[in-house]
Amino acid sequence: MPSTARLPVPGTARPHGPHIPHEPGTAADLTDTLLLGPLPATALALCRYDEDRTPQSLHPEETRLANTLPPARRPDFVAGRAAAARALGALRVGGPVLRDGRRPVFPAGVRGSVSHCVGHIGACFASVHPQVLATGTDLERTDRLGRDAERLVCTPHERAWVRQARRPESRLAVVFSAKEAVYKALSALGRPEPVFHDIELRVAGSRLHAHLTPGLLPSGSRLAGWVRLLPGHHVMTSVAVLSEDRRPGGAPSVAPFDVL
Repeated sequence: MPSTARLPVPGTARPHGPHIPHEPGTAADLTDTLLLGPLPATALALCRYDEDRTPQSLHPEETRLANTLPPARRPDFVAGRAAAARALGALRVGGPVLRDGRRPVFPAGVRGSVSHCVGHIGACFASVHPQVLATGTDLERTDRLGRDAERLVCTPHERAWVRQARRPESRLAVVFSAKEAVYKALSALGRPEPVFHDIELRVAGSRLHAHLTPGLLPSGSRLAGWVRLLPGHHVMTSVAVLSEDRRPGGAPSVAPFDVL
């Protein structure tokens, strides 16, 4: 996302203010994980790079792409594509996931997003539901961002929410990650690039509410989003742009974690 002013499953409640669902365990649990998708016909997957094992899960075309990258970038690329392969496998879809510049290109009929995190961890959120127009996901450490990032990332309301926390850096990571996920979803649709302050997030209970500057979302669509706190000081946020279809069996239900 441009740096100029731009941008769940049941869990254990946090003791201070609105809670964020938390996935218990240790950092080792992120090695190779398939999470329950938050919508019908969706999948979330995580993969930590392992030099002896992870590259073997790539499609030959993905391996070819990996070999064109500088050595320092290959582990992140491989981890992200391995997570994508796991998500696509859960959806019973074959790869590869190619790329256009640095943007992942999923197989026809799949709306997907990939993220990478410090430690060579890859994440993927993919959907084959016909009413899902685009997805975005972001994986971050909750101890990475300093207070200097707060003014750039947060609106005044979000800054107040961040500062109320026992661990403000954790909430700051949630805000930053969610806005990055929104940016990826909108970019996949060719929408105008938002800046951080074009998106304001509010947490109420287990719902994440996002208010977007008019014109960012396509007409006749809405946004849904989820946040999970993961082992080893990580947060994963995922969003989906949904077409508004009021017919029976139309747009998938997103309660209780909808973004309004």
